[in-house]
Amino acid sequence: MPKLLSRRSFLLTGAALGGTALVAAIGGVGYLSTVDVDGLEGHLDGDRAVLNAFVVIHPDGRVVVSVPRTEMGQGIHTGLAIVVAEELDIPFDDRISVEFPTEPLPAYSNWFNVLQVRPEEASGPAVWLGRRVLGQMGFIATGASASTMGLWHPMRVAGAAARQMLLSAAATRFDVPVRQLTTADGFVRHEATGQSFSYGELAREAAVLPPPSDPPLRPASEWRLIGRSQPRVDLPAKVRGAPVFGMDVVLPDMLQASIRQAPVFGAEVLRIENEAEVRAEPGVRDVAIVGGRHVAVVADSWWQAEQAATLLDVTWTATGADGVSSAEMSARLQDALGSPEPYENIDDGDFDAVAAGRSGPLIEAEYGVPFLTHACMESMNATVVIRDDGSAEAWVPSQSPMGVRTGVRTGTGWAGIEPDKIICNITMNGGGFGRRSDQDVTAQAAYLASRHRGRPVKLIWPREEDVGRGLYRSHAAARLRAVLGDDGLPVAYDAMVAAQSIIASVAERNLPFNPGPDGDRLSVEGLDKLYYAIPNRRMRSQNVPSHMPIGFWRSNGFSFNTFFTESFVDECALAASADPLAYRRALLRESPRHLAVLDRVAELSGWGTPMTPGRGRGIAIEECYRSVVAQVVEVTVAEDGELTVDRVFCALDVGLVFNPDAVVAQMEGGIIFGVTAALMGRITLDGGSVMESNFHDYPMQRMANAPAVEVSIVDSGLPPGGVGEPGVVPVAGAIGNAIFDATGRRLRSLPFANTESIGEQRIRTVLRPGST
Repeated sequence: MPKLLSRRSFLLTGAALGGTALVAAIGGVGYLSTVDVDGLEGHLDGDRAVLNAFVVIHPDGRVVVSVPRTEMGQGIHTGLAIVVAEELDIPFDDRISVEFPTEPLPAYSNWFNVLQVRPEEASGPAVWLGRRVLGQMGFIATGASASTMGLWHPMRVAGAAARQMLLSAAATRFDVPVRQLTTADGFVRHEATGQSFSYGELAREAAVLPPPSDPPLRPASEWRLIGRSQPRVDLPAKVRGAPVFGMDVVLPDMLQASIRQAPVFGAEVLRIENEAEVRAEPGVRDVAIVGGRHVAVVADSWWQAEQAATLLDVTWTATGADGVSSAEMSARLQDALGSPEPYENIDDGDFDAVAAGRSGPLIEAEYGVPFLTHACMESMNATVVIRDDGSAEAWVPSQSPMGVRTGVRTGTGWAGIEPDKIICNITMNGGGFGRRSDQDVTAQAAYLASRHRGRPVKLIWPREEDVGRGLYRSHAAARLRAVLGDDGLPVAYDAMVAAQSIIASVAERNLPFNPGPDGDRLSVEGLDKLYYAIPNRRMRSQNVPSHMPIGFWRSNGFSFNTFFTESFVDECALAASADPLAYRRALLRESPRHLAVLDRVAELSGWGTPMTPGRGRGIAIEECYRSVVAQVVEVTVAEDGELTVDRVFCALDVGLVFNPDAVVAQMEGGIIFGVTAALMGRITLDGGSVMESNFHDYPMQRMANAPAVEVSIVDSGLPPGGVGEPGVVPVAGAIGNAIFDATGRRLRSLPFANTESIGEQRIRTVLRPGST
């Protein structure tokens, strides 16, 4: 389990502090919250010298880097520790360790991600709003591929500031100016005398010094760690089996629970027909109705709780969704595409006028995707203890400590437990993908723990509850239209998407206010294609509400909109009798960054070389999370229709890369995640209920039939972009385009392995007036 920092009191930069205050105004932006000190003990925590919110040094020279984001296999603990080590001028070896601090401190807040600004670019009202409002809320969450983007500069400054403080401490010891000193490998050296002090020897003296307001950052020409693959800090413990995942938590006197939730979302418990029988089962301690909508069984062991839960006979209330089927849901999407008053996201130019006066063809196509679940390998779980003194402690594989604290308070009725009385332990987790940013499981566990005060209660959802009663990515449909000019390129583009609002659904469950569905940028991301040179464009959206709870899902709207748009670009290229690569190159004539990535993946894949019969090659590109990623997929379609994804080539520009090996690994994992969704992912409804329940009917891509993946990183010199999600984004579009290349058949709905998606699907080419 990641270690937690001790509960130090941190305040915003510039705030008035009682007693002696150490104020870290770093880089003029105030990234680093600071230790509230009242004498030496405030920043000397045992044998740990706390130099700032991100850097702690022990007397033996060990450096602890605080990374306030959940490590879910994406490698951010290593990547951000590399940044600190580079600026601190220490080797990246076993002297470096990482802690996940969960205190709700402004330094750790995601305010710059919420406001869509880079911390190194932030200024003016955005900084004030972020630090004074969102920062004070302690909003800490991991998602949107934003951990590196949001923290790389603050942590770089933190490392540089700590190094300057160590230099100042050494200057006092040597009684020389700082300019006569150098650092290397965790030592401060005085070259004139040949003497040196280790960082461990200087740390306690450095910790009491005022941090510099503008510490110099090491130039790229001096970097020894950044950009070179480093060993991951979490791997040795994982090899030993040492890390504790949420399901592994074992505490003294612990109870365990399983749960059953309504088969139709929105239904409530009318009555439990056999509660006495279930309570009489071996080891059962409690049968509880949770939130009016769920029934949990608490027992001495999870297996006892689960076995008793299988006996539950619950009568649920009727809902307005009891008769809803997948076919009806699809019909709702189709109706929404014809909405007379959709939300206008972009209206640049005049599509209607261009279409009415066109001399070239109008291309139109419709696409669709189903609901998807997250299918994390570790089922949803949380462990909570509520103590008689009004305090609580939680152990949760969560993406948000704030969400855990909110979940505890929600589950206990918002009474008697204040946020500062809740200790939050973020365990390792077996996959997040946005699912673990919700507070539902924690709230359920907290309610059960409140019924058994003083005893920890660990709640684990069975896989069937996770798949069939969890959170989902929205289904979606789109109608895309383009007017082609005389050169075959689009002169006008119109995109209309219908989906259930991600933001509105998440806010309804987790926030005290709901901004509503209008302007939901997550539902339309990937639809605009702003980097393609198209003079007239319009993008509209329509929220299609349902009883299904929608949550964040790895790459959100990009996961379906890029499939829609990149399939459509290929269809336009076909209408123009153009090669798909050459067509995109022409569209990217004003976007050199994208063109460089496209050319790299084309070279990597050997684009244009002949393919044998039954094999095809497809391409797709997207800008997402401030990164650009392009992929080429090779497929084989057998005579009986069996589809195999053979190889995936990926080129990406993610800006500055700290640990290349981690970037490649994230692309590989994201690609497999995307292939799984494109080929097999589908949640279906009948009678309002989800029909899928486990991996036998919601299958995963297996190693035996996974495609070979080759990744190439393009260096643009830009600041770092996101890495965790871009690998997912272009896969479905590239596979669909490859299937067409192999078969001449255009599949416009997912999943591709679903035979129902191979029926008649519409594309309409309206010819030039007077042509035949």
